[in-house]
Formats: sequence, C-alpha cells, structure tokens
Amino acid sequence: MKSVMIVFNHGLTEEVNDALDELKIRGYTRFLKVHGQGSEKGEPHLGTHIWPSENSALITVVDDGVVDSLLEKVIGINKEAEEQGIHAYVWNVEKMV
Repeated sequence: MKSVMIVFNHGLTEEVNDALDELKIRGYTRFLKVHGQGSEKGEPHLGTHIWPSENSALITVVDDGVVDSLLEKVIGINKEAEEQGIHAYVWNVEKMV
C-alpha cells in the first residue's frame, strides 16, 4: 500500500476529482485552505490580500499498482495548468487500521 498526497491550486479541484473517479479511488481525505508556494515558479498561494489564491490537498491510500496511473493523471493536469500548481508525494504505508 502507498499513501499519495496531492497538493493543488483549489482551481484544479474538478480535474483532481475527475482523476480520482477515473481510477475508481474512493477513499481520501481532503484538506481545504492549504497555503504555500512552489519551489521553482508560480505565485504563492497564501490566502492573503496580496496573494489571495489557496491550495487544497488530499491524501489517499492505494494499492501499489494504482500509484503510477495516479501520478500520470497529476502530470497531465500539470501540463494543462502548470502555473496553477499541482504536486504529488508518495510514501509507503507500514500499517493501517
């Protein structure tokens, strides 16, 4: 099992939801109003007067065989909206209850 955390501009919510639906990923937890800034380009998403946009994040636990397909979806979303920002992080799940 792997945990995948996706952090994305809230404007990409529909695209991320579509990716989850297409891969039949049902279980996840979403975090709203996540603030941050990318390390290479794009504007900060800080929810302030100067930098008003915000991110969302979600975390899901999936079978190992689903990870590459999910990452390909993230790459596709990023290609269409690179300046908005989307990143995915994967790590092993040792145990889950």
